[in-house]
Amino acid sequence: MGLKVIVSGAGTAGLALSYWLDRIGASTVIVERVPQFQALGHYISLKGNGVEMVRRMGILQACEARAAPIQETRMYTRAGRLLRIERTGALSKTLGGYIPFRRADLQAALYELARKRTEIRFGTQITEVRLGEDGVEVVLSDGRTERCDVLVGADGIHSHLRGLVFGPGFVRPLGGYYIAVTQAMRHGLPLATHSYCGVGQMVTLLAVSEDSVSTIAYVDDRDGPPPHHDALVLRDYLLAASVGFPAHVRDIIAGITADSFVFSDIIAQVEMPQITRGRCVLIGDAAHCPTFLSGMGSSLALQDAHTLAGSLARSPGEVSVAFSRYAEIMTPIAHRYRDTARSIRASVLGRSRINAQLRDLTVRWIPEWFLQRRLRRFFDAERPLAEVI
Repeated sequence: MGLKVIVSGAGTAGLALSYWLDRIGASTVIVERVPQFQALGHYISLKGNGVEMVRRMGILQACEARAAPIQETRMYTRAGRLLRIERTGALSKTLGGYIPFRRADLQAALYELARKRTEIRFGTQITEVRLGEDGVEVVLSDGRTERCDVLVGADGIHSHLRGLVFGPGFVRPLGGYYIAVTQAMRHGLPLATHSYCGVGQMVTLLAVSEDSVSTIAYVDDRDGPPPHHDALVLRDYLLAASVGFPAHVRDIIAGITADSFVFSDIIAQVEMPQITRGRCVLIGDAAHCPTFLSGMGSSLALQDAHTLAGSLARSPGEVSVAFSRYAEIMTPIAHRYRDTARSIRASVLGRSRINAQLRDLTVRWIPEWFLQRRLRRFFDAERPLAEVI
């Protein structure tokens, strides 16, 4: 194709895009601000078209091999009363695929694909962008200047490149925070996903082995933002936020040590009137983050990468046409994920005790066939994505 692409960000979206760009004959340079590749990230569940994307990339078996041995999801009230059990196999069938594993595992599999076919410059960041009609010139933090045909922002919800090209103001907070902690400890829980819904908080324990557990918490913003990096301070924050939850939940939180792997961030969405400008385009969370609540961020990033590369392949030499096709396909999917997350936000982070009780009753008594039909309708609405040749 002879197309040169510079990608900002070596996360899920950027690494996946480099694979597909290589498939269509484009050359790619990824710039990443961290000094070296690190497979980091807590547990996610890849679903639907996300599973289809890793199958098309040839890494489905590698992803499935890293899947946590979780056979069911158990949902409880805040006090610990069991409301419902969903089998992982049934979820996989309903959702068109379901892989519970770490984001780190997905990124490691993608990196193995990318590093063989893509130049990745770690410890580097784009500091200036000059858009032209026939190309883009970027200035890098190492002092070099590069030209390319297409510039891609794949650097997440807090995208640096988006700020340079599109300006500030596209992040929309939803009034809460996401916290994840992975720790080594003998927890005594069955190997399953255990979700406890409170009033303005939800705590999920992923018992992935007998001596390892991952805690994922959604909390509203009444107590202010959690600390980002100090595991022990984060432990105290979570203990204060989980008053009223079962003793074993709080015991696991209390077991957080200074060596535990912790992460926290704002629960927010990205809303933009357009995700392209000239020869610059955004993908993944940089373009349309649906929030942690959606559970679809990684799937969306993988679909974005596939669709953008396919659009460029179908319109060689016509970047604007390719960008329009990409946005036309992916924007409705992203909006549907975003809208679903907003409805989930009310049930997870709402502060009404009456609404929380109604939510628990719904979870307890909603018929299985009705739940599966709603899930299937949601995923059936995704457009089938053509293969990239």
